[in-house]
Amino acid sequence: MRTLAAIVLALGLITVSEAAGRTEIARVDDYIDAPRALFGRTRADLERRLGAPVNERARADGIALSWPGLEITLSPSARVVGVVVHAAGRALPLGLDVGVTRADVHAALGEPVEITDERAVYADADGFPNSVEFLFRGGRVTRIRWRFWAE
Repeated sequence: MRTLAAIVLALGLITVSEAAGRTEIARVDDYIDAPRALFGRTRADLERRLGAPVNERARADGIALSWPGLEITLSPSARVVGVVVHAAGRALPLGLDVGVTRADVHAALGEPVEITDERAVYADADGFPNSVEFLFRGGRVTRIRWRFWAE
């Protein structure tokens, strides 16, 4: 029975992947750029747009700032290098926010560069290491994680 379930799951992933078709590069690039456009590229921008963070903690690679439903990592030079949205309501483009379905993500952005049951990763077309990763549970987005090159 376990083998049958694995086959059914695998066929389901193939169907989602095939339905997504090719990667929508322009949409992916715009979506990857979205958090810096919405929230800012530096700590000063973030605080102007979001107010003071509710939490701040040092990390080996910089500092992490938190607001409700949002965590932003800064490099030592105070540039945004990571963003994690873990609650809906941030007015993200294409309607892709926490809570949307896996099918919604694939319909909007097309084929990811990496895909598993738990995540889908889309990379920037410019060759920079900028990317966005959607994390899923029960077929719905639970977190959206962006990574940016900053120095």
